[in-house]
This record gives sequence, structure tokens and C-alpha cells, in this order.
Amino acid sequence: MKFNLELSEVPNSERIFLNVLSRQPHSFGQLKAILDTGSPKTIISYIDALRLNISISGAETGEPIAGFGKGQIPSKKIKKFIFTLRSEDSTIKYVEMPVHVVDISLLKNMSQEVQNSTMRIPTIIGLDFLRFTGLKLVIDLKNHSSFLE
Repeated sequence: MKFNLELSEVPNSERIFLNVLSRQPHSFGQLKAILDTGSPKTIISYIDALRLNISISGAETGEPIAGFGKGQIPSKKIKKFIFTLRSEDSTIKYVEMPVHVVDISLLKNMSQEVQNSTMRIPTIIGLDFLRFTGLKLVIDLKNHSSFLE
């Protein structure tokens, strides 16, 4: 199966996006995530967690999210988050894996500067997603093509 990715130019760089659906109970909706080979883990952003009303009650405390500006961002780890991918031939693939979600409740107790910085962080598909799914990442910048298979 081939899952197309979106190569987009943003100021001063290019980004690879993966469009997935959250199939988490009571949190259905589309996520446009940056596929980041420099991130070891998949992270659901503050904005997407709010927009999809992703419940983190009962989730265990996750490792702080680092590498984005100042400080560390608190997270919760959801052990079984459900994504849906649609292949080029419209086949559906369900992926159930652990993800980190920005801990909105703890973030509210942090400085306004940290909160503002956190709101700019997108949802990220990390290397754990590729390891977990066993999908291969193919990028052909010359032909402006990228996909998972």
C-alpha cells in the first residue's frame, strides 16, 4: 500500500505532511501532522488536542517535550491512540500506538511566554510511528514526491 505525503514549502524550508484521522473515542477529526524524522516520538499539539477535545484524563504522565524554544512542555502519554490512514487506492489502515499529548492542564500554570510558544508547535509524526507501522518513508525532492509504503 502507498500512502501519499504532502511536500510543502514554508518560509526558508520544506516540510513533509501526513494527513491522518483521529479515531480516538469522542475525538474524531483530521490531523495534518509534520512528519519529522528528527523527532523520536509522535506528539499531538496543544491546538489539535483542544480542537479535537482529546481526553488526557487517566493518561500517565509523559516525558516532557523538549527541543522547541524555551523550557520543556509537560505531556501526557496515551498508550493506545488510534489513527486512520487512507492509501492511494483508498484502502484504510488503522494504527493504534502510544502518543504524547501536550498536557493542557499543566500548561495553564506556566508562563504566558511558554504557553504562546507551545501554541505554535504542530502535531508531529515521529520515528516511533514509522517503527510501529513498519512503513518505509520515500522522499524524492527532485520530482516533488513523497510517500509511505
